[in-house]
Amino acid sequence: MLPTLDHVARIQFTENMHSRPDPTSAEWRDWKWQQRNAITSIADIQRYFPGLGQEMIARIRAGLDDRKITVTPYTASLIETDVHGCPLELDPIWRQLIPDWPAAPAAQELDYDGESENWELPDEMVTPICQHKYDNRVILRLSNVCHAYCQFCYEALRTLEKESTKSAMRKQDWQATLDYIAQNAALDEVILSGGEPLMHSDTHLDHYLSDLRALRPDLIIRIHTRALTFNPFRVTDALLEVLARHDVTAIGLHVAHPNEITEEFVAAAKRLAKVCPILFANMPFLQGVNDDYATLVALCLKLYRNGIQPHYLYHFMPFSPGSQAYRTEISAALDIVSRMKRRISNIAVPEYVLPHKTGKYTVPLDLGREPPTLVRGADGESLRFTNWQGQACVFPE
Repeated sequence: MLPTLDHVARIQFTENMHSRPDPTSAEWRDWKWQQRNAITSIADIQRYFPGLGQEMIARIRAGLDDRKITVTPYTASLIETDVHGCPLELDPIWRQLIPDWPAAPAAQELDYDGESENWELPDEMVTPICQHKYDNRVILRLSNVCHAYCQFCYEALRTLEKESTKSAMRKQDWQATLDYIAQNAALDEVILSGGEPLMHSDTHLDHYLSDLRALRPDLIIRIHTRALTFNPFRVTDALLEVLARHDVTAIGLHVAHPNEITEEFVAAAKRLAKVCPILFANMPFLQGVNDDYATLVALCLKLYRNGIQPHYLYHFMPFSPGSQAYRTEISAALDIVSRMKRRISNIAVPEYVLPHKTGKYTVPLDLGREPPTLVRGADGESLRFTNWQGQACVFPE
């Protein structure tokens, strides 16, 4: 597991890189400045990381042939480099954001074809921006853009592809979505997602939340975001006021590695916790990023320690770019999460799920073990099972 760069080290490194912005300046903490000054091209990458070799540049160029890149200066400052300014190939943030992997032969590209969906079946899209997959809730795609682009994004057709065919937010789609929610009394919850919903301004978010809250005072409103990794300065006073005024119930934070949980991340989370009662984390399970026991334990405990519940560990979604670089074995995740169970606080152990296009499937952690057996006798029932230490047990004894 790579060591986390502390705040001082990041500042010192940045001061030595004349092509990089200064993180001690006042503008650094302006979330809009971060977006305006983000890395969006090969040339930007080379300016930020002057030690890149030609072979690496060629790999990145091939990966960005038909897909987008955005990396905020804040996020770039978290990427560890060698003395020549070249990113370490195993740096977990570099691996997530930069398509620095050899091009695989077509026969080895597995499932990503730039056309198939991971999560949106046609009959579920009740409006161009509203998906009704599960009985009591809908998810709203408020944006087709993000603070930064994960190169494994399960919504690649919406966000990563340069020529996306997905509908962007339109006034008529919003009204149709409000009408659908109003007409479906069985709906308890609305989830704002994207892309990145917090790419909208505070004023726009205030408008959307006001419209939703006006439909029903008891409506559960949840927001999913990766802003705390890519642009924690997005958590402004104005945003907090909007979230509090409209009683947002829960905020889901997307995070993949403990190096992402910086002082800025934690400060933003603590501010969100003052206005929103539930903070939880969803984590993708990625080869070379968090597919080992020590890293995943460190991530989950760091979240738990800062008041964020590790909720879902998502297996890599098959119809996503970088399948050769990111995909892991199901058994690997099972081994790790099963080992975590009872060894660390249960609240800090995520639910391991396969994100099948028809809906999430929770994978039983005892899969592959001797199945538990229920025995009925004259004295009642007993259960034979294998405990967390691998011991055979009977209850009651």
